[in-house]
Parts: sequence; structure tokens; C-alpha cells
Amino acid sequence: MKFTLRVQANRQAVHFIDNVMENYTNIYSIPFSKELRFVLHELVINAIEAMEKIDSPSPDGKIQIQILHNDEEIKLTVIDEAQGITENDIKKALQFDPNVHNYTDRGRGLFFVKNMVDSIWFKHLSSTKFLVGVSKKIHG
Repeated sequence: MKFTLRVQANRQAVHFIDNVMENYTNIYSIPFSKELRFVLHELVINAIEAMEKIDSPSPDGKIQIQILHNDEEIKLTVIDEAQGITENDIKKALQFDPNVHNYTDRGRGLFFVKNMVDSIWFKHLSSTKFLVGVSKKIHG
């Protein structure tokens, strides 16, 4: 199964994607469904927040979500048009120290995502398009 969604980069998209993913994981009896829904939720929020921060937003202001599921694994990708993040910022996000109190709930999403999936990757697709992907083995 493979499907792609293009949604407006706004808060309503988060709820829409949450509902789609909940229905999808229930219909197909996907293992780790709660974790995978959390992962996609966090990736969509990050993409939307990145789109909100750029000076000249994309003309259509959309993000793309792709779900690819086979008998062995599920892959989730999110593409935004907010130019991505630097290698240094990626490293910082993935090495978040939960024992350091910074009095904010910000900055923990990618750390938790990394620990809930088997693989996470980042790719600059163009000067504006940035992809974040994750995969999780579901059988085998």
C-alpha cells in the first residue's frame, strides 16, 4: 500500500493527518500504531512550523505526506518547502538531553521520533524542498 497526501500547511492539517493515520493503522492492523501516529504527528507539526517561519512562504503553502507500507515495514515521509535545517541543527535535535531542563516543551519531537523508529533520514530535495523520512519494521 502506498499513498500520498498534499495538505495545506496549517493546524487543521495536523488533525486531518492524525485522523487519517488512526484510521489507516486500525484498518490495516499496523503494529506500533500508537507510536507511528505520534511520529507522523510530530513530523507534520515540524513541517508546518517550518513553513510558518519562512519569510516568503510557498505559493501553495502545502506539505506532502507519503505512507508506504508492505509486509515488512512502514515508511513515512514528510516534505515541506521551508528550506530544511542544517546538519548541525539535525545533530542537536537528535542528541537532545531529556535530563537538561530548559522549561519548554519545544525541541523534543525529533529526539523521541528517532527513538521510536528503526531509521530516520533527512534530505534536501532542492533549495526549498526538505524531506524527513522514517521507517519502522513491522514484521520479521
